[in-house]
Amino acid sequence: MRNWWKLLVILTPIALSGCYRPEYPSKFISSDLKEFESYQKKCASRPSPPARAITTMGDTDVFITYSQPAVRERTIWGDLVSYDKIWRTGANEATVLSATGDILVNGDTLLAGNYALYTIPTKDKWTVILNTKYEVWGAYDYDESLDVLRFEVEPSTNNEMSERMTFSIEETGVVEFAWDKLKFDFLVMPL
Repeated sequence: MRNWWKLLVILTPIALSGCYRPEYPSKFISSDLKEFESYQKKCASRPSPPARAITTMGDTDVFITYSQPAVRERTIWGDLVSYDKIWRTGANEATVLSATGDILVNGDTLLAGNYALYTIPTKDKWTVILNTKYEVWGAYDYDESLDVLRFEVEPSTNNEMSERMTFSIEETGVVEFAWDKLKFDFLVMPL
């Protein structure tokens, strides 16, 4: 009986810590570059540090804020990142696409604001999802009813290995995702 109580005392804090989700840091998506850089420095020692891709198109800033997981000799597609399941498209906080003005995303209108960028990877096509609930950790609180835009992209083989997951946004509006030996892209344009 005594061992049972010891086990309970030891396991209870461990079980409760698994329920802990950090408070969402507002600096993660701040349009103030200095605030984001401060947050980035604070979190630089994370295994998946925060990063940002940004471009200005006319009067509109478009940026994607995300955490950069690394391959680290792991099998990514179909293993670490499951096929046919919602993925935060990064690590830690949900990846966020932000626009200071209304934009077109692959031809569809997206109002100015912040949106969680989720994906559902499959072997042949991926579904990219923009969702209004962006202040979340991972995809645990994903709510499909809050999706504002969904579209499909076709992943392709990247000739260069990308150890860390990256997003880039060209001045032309092409948004590229690359990780491991896979990449895909889509288009953003000012309205």
